[in-house]
Amino acid sequence: MLVISQIQDLYHEGVNKLSIKFSQYDKELVVENNKIVFDQNIRYVKEVNDTLIVLLEIPNNIRYLNNVFGINKNGEIKWRIQSVGDVFPIKNQLPFENLMVNGTDIFVSDFYGRSFSINPTNGEIFSSDVVR
Repeated sequence: MLVISQIQDLYHEGVNKLSIKFSQYDKELVVENNKIVFDQNIRYVKEVNDTLIVLLEIPNNIRYLNNVFGINKNGEIKWRIQSVGDVFPIKNQLPFENLMVNGTDIFVSDFYGRSFSINPTNGEIFSSDVVR
């Protein structure tokens, strides 16, 4: 049975995990009064450690790759995802369509179901898989 102090500790741990306050609208992300305006609309924003992971929504008629960014708690762009072609011999690279977070693990996938794990600290890609 949990005592009150243990419940309070668990509550505070949970509150501290989502510590970056931000707002988003279309192409704009505001963190700590710093506004970042991206080239395309924002599809998802997820927080991992002290980084906001931003996935941009890319229309079919636009050629825009590497559409995932890491934003620090001061509202500065820390990184842009590494190009898949730098790591894997992939033909027909596409923009990413989905962003999934499991704890501190980050996965992005494209229209073909190719999934990639990325490092939340620097945006480097370190593994790939095919989602079926």
